[in-house]
Amino acid sequence: MASNTQRAKQVLKRHGRTAFFFHSTVFVSTLASSYVAISHGVDLQALAKHVPFVDLTKLDPDAGTLALAYLSTLATGPVRGALTIAATPLLARVLARTRQLHKK
Repeated sequence: MASNTQRAKQVLKRHGRTAFFFHSTVFVSTLASSYVAISHGVDLQALAKHVPFVDLTKLDPDAGTLALAYLSTLATGPVRGALTIAATPLLARVLARTRQLHKK
C-alpha cells in the first residue's frame, strides 16, 4: 500500500497541471470561505472541534482576519491533500473526454 506522500507524487507525476490547478483552486476557495466566515463572526475554534485532524486551539483570536483565515486554511491541508489525491484522476478523465468531444 502506498503512503499518502507516494500517492500525491504519483498524482502529480501523472496529472501535473490538473492536480496543481485543482489543489490551488481548493486552497483559494478555502481561504476565501474562511475569510468571509470569520468576517461574519463565525467562531472557527468552536467549529473546528467537530472536524477531525484540525487543531485551531493555538490561534490567537486577536490576530487579523486574513491571518486567521490563512492559518485555518493551512490547518485543513491534510484534508485538501486527500481531496486532491482522490478527485484529480476523476477530473482529469472528465477533462480528457471534454477535449475529445471538442475535437470532433
